[in-house]
Amino acid sequence: MNKTRTLHVAAAQIHSGGPLEKTLQRVERQVTAASAVGADVILFSECALHGYDYDMTPESVRAVAEPVDGPHCCRILDMAQRHRIVVLIGFLERNGDAVHNSILIARPEGTLETARKHILTDGEVAARLTPAPRQRTIVELNGVRCAIIICADGGIEGLHEELHAAGVDYRFCPTGGGGKIGDMLHEKDLLTPEGRSRHIDNRHRVFKTEAILDEKECPTTGFTSANALGPVGHQTCHQGHCMIVDNHRVMRAQIPGTIVLEHMEDQMIHARLRF
Repeated sequence: MNKTRTLHVAAAQIHSGGPLEKTLQRVERQVTAASAVGADVILFSECALHGYDYDMTPESVRAVAEPVDGPHCCRILDMAQRHRIVVLIGFLERNGDAVHNSILIARPEGTLETARKHILTDGEVAARLTPAPRQRTIVELNGVRCAIIICADGGIEGLHEELHAAGVDYRFCPTGGGGKIGDMLHEKDLLTPEGRSRHIDNRHRVFKTEAILDEKECPTTGFTSANALGPVGHQTCHQGHCMIVDNHRVMRAQIPGTIVLEHMEDQMIHARLRF
């Protein structure tokens, strides 16, 4: 008889468009909260550490990119060690002459690894990011084999078959989020018919009302996702949204995203999953 495996997962959305020191403080508050409830791992969004600006340039990317053992990545490792939790967080990784859109994997045992994005957006190509090979990074957490699928990499042809062949039990899906400052509302706008209508029309993009999700691509593996949140750069503004879905496709926890600026708050969700 196979022994039941458990994995206590958390996901967090944070504002990450400000100074790095402020971002690190926001990260640690959520890491601390996740550790306090007993989570084994916490997921942050794509580029959460450095901020995901849809108007990124080669110059802006290289100004903040750092190697996996860079100073801010080492700060994340210190958090993982002190709070005894695996931290998965997006950052811009300098690797020699290349810059990758990567996820930092910081373990409480004191190791640092990365998972790198394969399918780049037009903006990432224009900013001269380097795509990684198509094979996805797999990490083992409490005996559960987990693949890290960064945003558009969910569209890799044949991905589900490859994950199944590799014995993957679960997926972590950090993403950007989308939106521009000009698309956002203020809370006062909800007092107007137009503002309420815009809010309602956008809701389906950042909130799933289904108790059980239907997915054709990977029907046997659930996922935890974390989207970026808040203003970054001059025009970008992410709407947030996190989900924890188990292998029965049941929605176990969710943070709704929003286009209301005053409603954009750092938050964390968690759930204990069985495999």
